[in-house]
Amino acid sequence: MNDKTPGKRVAQGDERPRIWDVPTRAFHWTLAALVAWEWASAHLGHGLMRYHMWGGYAVLTLILFRLSWGFVGSHTARFAHFLRSPRRTWEYIKSWRRGAPDIHGHNPLGGWAVIAFLVSLMVQVGTGLFATDDVLTAGPLNPLVGSRMGDWLTTVHKWNFDVLLALIATHVSAVILHRVIAGHDLVRPMITGRAARPVASPVPSDAFARPWVSVLALALSGLGTWLILQI
Repeated sequence: MNDKTPGKRVAQGDERPRIWDVPTRAFHWTLAALVAWEWASAHLGHGLMRYHMWGGYAVLTLILFRLSWGFVGSHTARFAHFLRSPRRTWEYIKSWRRGAPDIHGHNPLGGWAVIAFLVSLMVQVGTGLFATDDVLTAGPLNPLVGSRMGDWLTTVHKWNFDVLLALIATHVSAVILHRVIAGHDLVRPMITGRAARPVASPVPSDAFARPWVSVLALALSGLGTWLILQI
């Protein structure tokens, strides 16, 4: 599954190692664009609701992909790499008193933010499949629930988007604070895939999944979305 010789590591302190793979970066920016589109299409009139639903199916596919990539993807994308216990997370928070440490990939707080985003997105997409405006548009699975349940899920769908917006605002604020307070550029690595500056500790270069793994994961995620819509 890896495209490098096992055990090989980059030089220490004098290189900007690769920390984000292409699938993870593509997921991040595609999801950002889709969430922006979902907000716009929901507020610009009923004429765009068909495309709003298509965008929702795309988000569902991305969620399924990210869940699978958290287990079979490259090292920094895996849940085992960045999910830490509450105690470890608290220790990381306290370490900021001595200066924010360099961490390759998601730090402990960022790791839990990923989970919060995924949960909120799953709620958003899941309720959207059953939501209705009682006029022109209804989610593909709305006929499976009664009117009262459909209305309740529609309400959750609307309220949860505010939760999602709050998470986005928190995420953007954290990125800015890292830049201003700690001098860590978190944006450029998510574009180029490489650390924004040389690192003092070795980064494994043998833990990046092969391209075919991401293609297979995306294909299976698309199939999963199709199967859900057939319920």
